[in-house]
Order: sequence, then structure tokens, then C-alpha cells
Amino acid sequence: MNYVKYTDDDLLEAHDSMLDYSGTLDESLDKEIQDRGGLDQIKQNIRERKLVPDEIRRINKIVYPLIMEGKDTESIKKLATSDVLDQLQLTYVVDLAIEDAKSHYKNVSVNSRTIIGSIIGFIVASLLSAGLWWYTILLTGKIYYILIGVTVIVSYLIIRILTGQNFRNVVVFIASFISAFAAIPLGLWIYRIITT
Repeated sequence: MNYVKYTDDDLLEAHDSMLDYSGTLDESLDKEIQDRGGLDQIKQNIRERKLVPDEIRRINKIVYPLIMEGKDTESIKKLATSDVLDQLQLTYVVDLAIEDAKSHYKNVSVNSRTIIGSIIGFIVASLLSAGLWWYTILLTGKIYYILIGVTVIVSYLIIRILTGQNFRNVVVFIASFISAFAAIPLGLWIYRIITT
């Protein structure tokens, strides 16, 4: 078998599997391992490849709480250090982490736009979804509960557009669901009024 195209991870897995099942190594596998510097070198390459993503996660864990505390960008950059990344990479990773943390903070924070947008979105989404329920009942004479999913999506999209925040914001999440479920009795009420 040709192991040249195998990654280091695949090569190590093939090595371990072969030893577990047969107790011996295939000659071509052993040759490929030796060509890449031996088993220890392959394991070292795998460890080094995992270092950078682990370091990026570590930096993100440092930056996020500092943003929540209200620290300024320069002090965060001074506090975030790395033995794995060079200065240019570190600056890039810290800038991305700061941007992500600020974006997340802005998304989950409740402000006047969130409340006003959710209220207006609740009203608009409830009326649109109620109209959808009414129209479905009018056409078919039946209530299709599968429309609950559609009304939740419609409500969420309207509220998201008006607030600029997604479902991770508790107010947007609650307003979307209440709006969707308020549309059911409202749609039935509209149906009764119009048809009687």
C-alpha cells in the first residue's frame, strides 16, 4: 500500500491499528514513517500543529472577560502574551478576539433599540402570523400545527431585522416565541370575527 499521501495523523493511526491487530508493521508503512523522520517526529509534528489552535483558544478566554470588564484595547493587548505565536500573529489573534467579544457583548446586551424593536416586531410579527393562521383556516378549514414553526421563524426574522440582534439575546428570543404563540389565538379570533 502507498502511504505517501497519508497525513501525519492518518499515518500514526495506521501504525497504531496495524500494531494492535497484527503486531507487525507493513514494510511500506514503516518506510514512510522513517522517511518522515520516524515515529517520534510524526508525534512531534502533530503536537506542534495542535499548539496554535490551543493558543488561540487560550487568548480568546483571556480577552473575553477583559472586554466584559470594560478594559480598553491597548491594555488587553498588553495583557495577552504568547510563547507560541509571533508578535504579528498575536496582534492579529488579539484583534480578532476583541472584535468577536465586542460583537457578542453588543448582541446580548439589552438596550432601548432591543426593547422598542422587540415590541414593534412582536406586534408586526403577531399580526402577520395571525394573518397566516387565518388564511390557512379559511382555505382548508383546519388548523395545521406545523405552522407554529413557520410563525416562530417569521417572528424571529422580523424581530431580528428590527433589533439587529440574534436569538442569543434573551429579549429577542422571548419576543419571537411569545409572538409566534400569540398569533394562534389571534388568528382564530380573526377567523371567527370575519366568518360570523
